[in-house]
This record gives sequence, C-alpha cells and structure tokens, in this order.
Amino acid sequence: MSSPENGIDDVPTMECRVCQIDVPAGAFCGYCGAHASDEPHRGPRWLDRLRGDTFGASPGESVLMPAIASSLFPHLPQRSRTPFRVGLALVLVGLVLFAVVKMPAALITVAALGLPLLFVLYLAESAVYRDMSTWAMLFAGTLGAALGVGWTLLTGQMVARAYGVPMAAGMAIHHLVREGMIIPAGGMILMLVPTVLVRLLRPNSRESLDGFVVGALSALMFAAGATLTRLAPQFATGLLARSRPMKGLLVEALLCGVTIPLTAAVAGGMIGIALWFKGQNSNPHEHPGRLRAVLFALAIVVVVIHTGVAITDIMGMEQLRMLTVHVVMTLVVLVLLRIALQLALLHEAHDPIELDEPLLCIHCQHVVPDMAFCPACGAATRASSRASRHERREVRPVRQVAAEGT
Repeated sequence: MSSPENGIDDVPTMECRVCQIDVPAGAFCGYCGAHASDEPHRGPRWLDRLRGDTFGASPGESVLMPAIASSLFPHLPQRSRTPFRVGLALVLVGLVLFAVVKMPAALITVAALGLPLLFVLYLAESAVYRDMSTWAMLFAGTLGAALGVGWTLLTGQMVARAYGVPMAAGMAIHHLVREGMIIPAGGMILMLVPTVLVRLLRPNSRESLDGFVVGALSALMFAAGATLTRLAPQFATGLLARSRPMKGLLVEALLCGVTIPLTAAVAGGMIGIALWFKGQNSNPHEHPGRLRAVLFALAIVVVVIHTGVAITDIMGMEQLRMLTVHVVMTLVVLVLLRIALQLALLHEAHDPIELDEPLLCIHCQHVVPDMAFCPACGAATRASSRASRHERREVRPVRQVAAEGT
C-alpha cells in the first residue's frame, strides 16, 4: 500500500553559495538559479555568473549556443519545440526549393509569412495568448504590419529608382548612400513603435517574456508587411521566372525569409524584454537599474546590427559574401538575445515562493518545490506561460510514499 502526501516535507536543504539562503538541496538553487556545486566551471567568470552552461529556457543548452527554436520560442519545453524545429526546416526547404525551380510568387509567400506563421502557432501552443490582453497583441501585430506596408510604399519609389523591383531592403543601392541609410534606420524605428506604445499603455503583466512576445510579434509582422508590399509586383511576372539567375534568387530568398525577419524579431523582442523587465527590489543583492541598463544596451547593439546589415548592401558586396555577413550577424544577435533572456530570467521579480508545495517541472518532469527555478534542472519557472503555471498549481502533483511493512 501507499499513502499520498500533497506537500513536500522533510526535504533536505543546503545553503546557496551565491545568495546565502537555505534552499532545497539540488543541482541548482531554487531561489536564484545558481549552480549548487562550488566546483569551478569552464569559461570566464562572467559566463559562470551568467550560468552560461545552462540556458534558463532550455536547460540542456548553453547560453552561447545560437539555437533558433529555444531562442525564438522560449516558453516551450524541449519536447514541444520539435514540431517548430520541423517547421523552421520546412520554411528553409521551401525557400531553397522555390528558388531552384524559379517560382517567385511561392518564394515571396514563404519568405514573408513563414516565420510570422510559426510565431503565431507558438503563441497558441504555449498558451501565451491566454496570459496577455488580446487587444494588445492584435494592436502590436496589426500596427506593425501597417507600418511595414506604409513605410515600404513611402520609400518604394526611392528604392525603385535605384534598381527596379527588389527582393530585400536596400539591396544594390550603390549610389544612394544617404537614402540607403535613412531607409533601414527609419524602418527600424517604426518597427519598434508598436512595442513602445503597448508598454506606454501600462499592460497588466510586467514579465520580461511578455515584452519579448510583443516586440517579436510586431517586428515579424512589420517585416512581413514590408516584404509583401515591396515584392508584390513580382506576382505579375508569371508562375516561373526563367530569366532570373538561380543564385540571385536563392541568396535573396534566404535574406528575406530567414536572416532579415530573424534579426528583426530579435531586435523587437530585446526591446520588449528591456521595457518589461522588473527587478527584485526586495533583494539587496540585486541592482534592477543596472540590469535594465544592460538589457537596453544589448538591445541597442542588436538594433544597430539589424540596421547595419541592411546598409552593407550600399557597398556593392558580392552576393555570397553579403549572405555570409547576414548569416554571421544573425548568429551574433541570437547569442545576444539568449544573454538578455538569461539575465531577465535570473534577475526579474519572481512568483511567490511556496517551499511546501510541489510543482511539476515541464522541462525535466521532476516534482520539485514551487520556487523560481527548478532545483533539478535549473529551468526558470517563468520560462513557461502563466496559464501553464496556473494549471500546474491548481492540480498539484501527488507524491506517493510507501507505507511501512510493504
């Protein structure tokens, strides 16, 4: 026979080497997320303080690994990201396939709508849409798309005078240096407007990942609206474009469908993280103002990179070299996003601690005390939607303890 116990009683404790608080024994401190072991870890000290070997939204990954799925979809546990990895692969395969067979209409559709559609599916799968105001998300996405369309229409004639119908913002603008700098910089500013407006309207939630969702969604919709508007004339060229070189189509497709929307989503998402971040004012070891400044600094660096890679086209760079620059910069901004997410998850204000209550960790499937971090795998509790956390707290897991004599 066995008897159920709903609470977590007589759990061994330890003193965290970082926050100096007695917490349940485990591989990680459930309060601050630090490694429980005092053994030195590989890498520089700043990376150890960042807990660089264990990403808060995906414990099996390093913070410095530029994984797209866990960076762009941080609310999902590892097993739920597999369909989205398949989706990302299908988007890439579609872009390459339609470039090879020279079908511009299908290529434009996949390039413009592939990543935004995956992000909307992510909001549904992670239940984030239940956490946030529906009007705020609709407002951010709709305004982002409208601004993308409007900015492209406004600047379209200027770009068209330079090189006819383009496949990517700023491509081959060799003699319009001033205009080539104004267009991407102005577009970048407009892309961030929906995120700033939603924050100024004082949303009920101040979780950093909510800000990431708003910023990434509005940026992806801006990029989608701009791409569709800019490339719409190519729908009239017919099903096949036999006269266009395959190399040019492939490079331009990867820019419009992968690197540009990814860097846009990262830039918007990081601005959202910085705007929504709320530190632990009650903890004397925390410095919310400094952390917020670091988050803004990281976001500004990404904004500059996103703007800069569009300006590089002014230099008349060879296409494959240009693609290489875009890919390298995309990997860099993904790493910067993961650093920002890690800082926010480690240092933002946490849910109330309930040491005596059990909680199922969706990442490692262990039943652990209800704390800010899983003591078993180190995942941040807030790296899941509020709806998920609420459901797991409403139906607490039951720990079975064997009775004597059985």
